[in-house]
Amino acid sequence: MQSPKPWYRYPIVWWVLMPPGLAVIAGMIALALILTHPDADVRTPHPTAAVVYGQAHNSVVPPNE
Repeated sequence: MQSPKPWYRYPIVWWVLMPPGLAVIAGMIALALILTHPDADVRTPHPTAAVVYGQAHNSVVPPNE
């Protein structure tokens, strides 16, 4: 009688372990990219004049007539 093969000799084991292993590797690559290339600080200017309800040209609600 043959002795059973070790667990790493069964191909199904590697097919089961491959997706989580690749996800961990991809996560480490993503973390390295995030830490080495941070996003630029984008600031938009604030409006200088207050917009009154219905008075702006880009208002969603039409003014009362």
